[in-house]
Amino acid sequence: MICVMVEDNLFFSRRAFLKLAGLNLAALALPVPAGGKARPAWPRLKLENLPPVIQNILTKVPRTHLAADGYLLLLGEDRRPLGRVPVAQTLWNIERSRTGDRLTPGAGWGIVLHWYGDRENFDKTVDGYLRGFNSLRRIGDYITRTSAHFLIGPEKPSWGNVRGADPVGILQTQVPDRDGTPFLASHLQPLDYSGHREGKQYFVRALYQLGYQEAGIHSLLQDLFDGPVRDPNFYTVAIEICGYDFDTPQHFPSQQQLANLLSVVWAVMKRYRIPASNLLGHHEIQLGKADPGKKFMAFVRYALGIIALVENDDEMKELVFGQFLAPDGDTALAVRKYFKFVRDYLVMVASQRDVYEWEAECNYWLLAPAILNSDSLIIADSFHPPIYGNIANRKYLHPENHEGVDFLVTREESLAERAYLVTNGVCLYVGEAYRCQPGKIAIFRHCQPDGAQILTIYSNLSALSALKVGERYTTGYPVGILEDVPRHATPSLHFAVAYGATWDTDLKVKPSIPINTSATWIRARYIDPTAYLQSVFK
Repeated sequence: MICVMVEDNLFFSRRAFLKLAGLNLAALALPVPAGGKARPAWPRLKLENLPPVIQNILTKVPRTHLAADGYLLLLGEDRRPLGRVPVAQTLWNIERSRTGDRLTPGAGWGIVLHWYGDRENFDKTVDGYLRGFNSLRRIGDYITRTSAHFLIGPEKPSWGNVRGADPVGILQTQVPDRDGTPFLASHLQPLDYSGHREGKQYFVRALYQLGYQEAGIHSLLQDLFDGPVRDPNFYTVAIEICGYDFDTPQHFPSQQQLANLLSVVWAVMKRYRIPASNLLGHHEIQLGKADPGKKFMAFVRYALGIIALVENDDEMKELVFGQFLAPDGDTALAVRKYFKFVRDYLVMVASQRDVYEWEAECNYWLLAPAILNSDSLIIADSFHPPIYGNIANRKYLHPENHEGVDFLVTREESLAERAYLVTNGVCLYVGEAYRCQPGKIAIFRHCQPDGAQILTIYSNLSALSALKVGERYTTGYPVGILEDVPRHATPSLHFAVAYGATWDTDLKVKPSIPINTSATWIRARYIDPTAYLQSVFK
């Protein structure tokens, strides 16, 4: 799919990357035709403007095309077919290939991603995976086989006949009907409608809540649970991905496997006109399932958006960004809304730490100037101690509801009684502290070199410097004057470090933690500030 080839070990200096990434996405759109009524052209990004990790995945994406007959073709660099990807039909598909087994026509289909669950000792060949599909297993109160439409492995894809001992790149595991319509696969259990009525289906609730803020947000997931009772297998194309535990770094799929997956998802979306909003993870449909992972699904959605901006394919841009188009047809705004939705949805269904790790995995905020039309980046790449002093006896989680550390002044000079910004950042909040910490408080957001965001929080301040919310400040900027705290002999600073999403979920509403919070609650939202400072000053 991607024409430009880049070496796997390509590396941009930070300065060079920021120069490239600091493009305004709206400026990339072509002019509106004369008269001003036609929709502006969709924005585009150049491959070389992307962070290296995304570049390397996209350069490995194979060219595929799902033909009219429903078979997946592998294409050459000239976009001519090389042949069909290998087909290894599951026993379920052999037994369920009648007219009544076709996916429901005209209903609006979705794509569901699963991990296969193959462990280290699994036979990772075509024969091994087919045995797994074809074996009988208990699902709920019945015994059945499972199946999928495609299986994605870590090898470079090939075409032609398949041998049982071959490793897996891209494998089509179902023979479609003559007109290319897929038959149903056995991959989803009956929907838990009672749990949804009881408010347990938090993925659906998250979509509705986001939909109140942005009318374009809607998914097949909502239709499945709020429509008539139905079998979701008749409305979804199943893609199994070799591996397991994708949300842990050691099990995250390789770049080639991700490239294979993106190519197949892209081809299926285009052939059956499936919008990106109908791309779902198994865990979003069946609560209690972990596959393929919340961070993993956010990564795939993010990468699909990037591919749509790189590829010169307006049809796919419509499928990815189209539902976010307002009546005025502002395509750049629709793109920004899509990428904002990807993160906002993850914020609502995952932990703040998960969001932070995902931001780092996909370098999310490094592309913010180009995608989200935000200000140019200010990277946290230089550091200053928050105070001239030592940590007091109150440390991170000592007591267990203590989310920060207390620094005591150790110098006599007036400079010692000031707090300083530890690194470049944007001011989010200044004002009075609540509950546990007396005095005033200031909160800043910082973008790390890997594209993840953190917050630094300064409290126990008797006075604040001339800070303005939304303004950017550099490392070492004076934040405020320390408060005399009765339990300490000298003035002290309460200093905390939080994951960036903690602002979205908690601190934006009230800039302090609940009084009787637990250590578990804090660990999901805050970082040990001592460890953080040690890491940046090592």
